[in-house]
Amino acid sequence: MKTNFFENIANLNAPGIWTIGIQNDENGNFTVSALYAPFKSNEPATKMITPLIHRGTASDMDEGFFEATVTQVDSLKGLYSNIKAVTASVDAAKKKLGQGSKPQPAKPKAEGGTDEIEVGEPKASAEEKRKAYTDTLRKVVELNDLCKYEDALAILPSVEDYPDKKDELEKRRADLERKKTQYAQALQLFNQD
Repeated sequence: MKTNFFENIANLNAPGIWTIGIQNDENGNFTVSALYAPFKSNEPATKMITPLIHRGTASDMDEGFFEATVTQVDSLKGLYSNIKAVTASVDAAKKKLGQGSKPQPAKPKAEGGTDEIEVGEPKASAEEKRKAYTDTLRKVVELNDLCKYEDALAILPSVEDYPDKKDELEKRRADLERKKTQYAQALQLFNQD
């Protein structure tokens, strides 16, 4: 019997490490877990990537496995190639943000003896707050799409910070919690012998 499985992998032009787990049941259904890494990396961010999980019959897998996997491989090739640059830029941004948020020392009194008013840290404007909310929700959606529900929950804005968005935030939190539970159950089923 001849298959073209390895030819398809070679045609992806993505040398690296493939971790593939295959489980089938008595009904002919398959669960396939596939994780691609261009190289072995000790970067903490690379350990957050979850495998792509496919479910279906043998013919479903024959027809759709590589199409679905190509998308993951293409995105990960770029991720791994610039992950150090991204990590460095995030660290630099955090340092700069930390410097910008430090309170300024009080200015000395003017020559004429008049007191100057000391101004505290400026409050975030409504526009900045709206932009921060929008950016954070965009990241939450990206993490949701990558099945990283726990990470999405960790950065989801709190109702206390955005009381006007209470309904939306509670609905999104409930949805992410539900997906996180379902995903954990699916992985548990996959890992059963």
